[in-house]
Amino acid sequence: MYSILLVDDEKMELEMLADYVRWGDMGIRVAGTAKNGREALQRMEELRPDIILTDVRMPIMDGLEFSRRAKQINRNVQIVFLSGHDEFQYIKAALSVEAIGYLLKPLDMGELQHLMEKVKQKCEEFRISSQTSEVLKETYLRELISESSPLVRSQWIEKLLLLPSMMPSNGFYQILYLTVDPVSHYGVEIVTTIRNFALTEIPRSFLCQIKEGTFVLLYHKLDTPSIELSHAAEQLIRYVNDRNDAIISIGVSDVGMGLESLYDLCAGAKRANESKFYFGLGSCTKADQAVDPAYIEVNPEPAIASLCHAISHLQESAAITVIQDFFDTMRTSKVDRDLVCSSSLRLITAIEQHFAHLIGDDSVNSMYVEDWKRIANYSTINEIEDHILDVCRAILSLMKEKNKDKNLHIIHQIASLIDRSFSRQLTIEDIAKQVYLSPNYVRTIFKDKTGETILEYLTRVRIHHAAELLKDKSKKIHEIAASVGYENVSYFCSVFQKFKGTTPNEYRKKLL
Repeated sequence: MYSILLVDDEKMELEMLADYVRWGDMGIRVAGTAKNGREALQRMEELRPDIILTDVRMPIMDGLEFSRRAKQINRNVQIVFLSGHDEFQYIKAALSVEAIGYLLKPLDMGELQHLMEKVKQKCEEFRISSQTSEVLKETYLRELISESSPLVRSQWIEKLLLLPSMMPSNGFYQILYLTVDPVSHYGVEIVTTIRNFALTEIPRSFLCQIKEGTFVLLYHKLDTPSIELSHAAEQLIRYVNDRNDAIISIGVSDVGMGLESLYDLCAGAKRANESKFYFGLGSCTKADQAVDPAYIEVNPEPAIASLCHAISHLQESAAITVIQDFFDTMRTSKVDRDLVCSSSLRLITAIEQHFAHLIGDDSVNSMYVEDWKRIANYSTINEIEDHILDVCRAILSLMKEKNKDKNLHIIHQIASLIDRSFSRQLTIEDIAKQVYLSPNYVRTIFKDKTGETILEYLTRVRIHHAAELLKDKSKKIHEIAASVGYENVSYFCSVFQKFKGTTPNEYRKKLL
């Protein structure tokens, strides 16, 4: 269904046109009304009608002047004049602004219906041609803003101006340079969301895709007060973020004159967009706020040494501080992106090679390739920092696991030593010497891993063996006590009763 804007300075005439003409039967929807040409221009921005039915004689701005300006906004809009004067000069004026028809008051419904059929046919022709035109316009604009040769750019401009849907060659222009992050989240939904916002909030704009996940939004500014494009860009970022998982970042160009300025405007907007490397994803940056990168060589060696030491000693907080300080220096100095990437790669490669024995040599080789790909493709310095933090945390986790495994091995050594030597006098100091550790450390890790002290484990082993020996009635109690490491028989009996709930003699009687 096509939409129509009704314009007439006479209130009763306007109400009659809006409420009593059966537009729906003709396949037309009344989008809105206006009482003069100036108001109609403002409403046209908001409503974007396919058809305009306007009175010729109106105060403030008459129908002819309004129609001329309306055609500048939308060359494809179909205009029908309405007048109470059947004079040749009005018909001639109507033709001069490319009106499709001329109706006299009072309206003849049959004549109106006949003319609307003609208008709808014209709208359909323009719709079909506009689809082709829009594709060509996007192609030509893409070439124009990426072409370095002024001569070739002028040729693309000539082609653009031949298209029926092209914006004027003069006037003021401004560009938004949009990127979608991560690119893997880019899809039809993102494009539709951006287009929907532009249609409603940024009139006289055109969205052109540069490559997957990268767009340019061309905005034509009128002489009348225009929207603040950077404000609209910030709204667009929030609008997309509320509806999608992806984040868009935007660079806002300066204002330029004519299509000839688009190449420089796009370059400025792109440079502003690239400042997201320092400002973060979802940033909106004006051209005059764009970062000028510093080409400073960064030496990662001190950070490498500190990081290796922190990881080796399982000092996670110290390792995180080293990485954060390393990146804060580059972030504050606005070090060039390529230099940040190369320094970061040198840092993480050195760390991975240092701990290759832990990671595995084959894994280190594949990690280098993966690191290079990821770091080169990250959009911000924050993402590179997070990647290196993740890798170092993973190495720290391996170190902790290795440390746990090492302690477990020590526990097995201690338990095996006790199992072999329980029959003789055995002290914590003796055990510590056997595993080359301090007595306090041995006590701590054994308790942590087993839940019991070394003495408790030793006693449990001795009593277990004593219970087995009690099955042999030929053995005396004092002999059994001595064979499991107790010189004092009464102490042995006390310990046995504590563990088994009965004395050795009573235990033997129960067995027999």
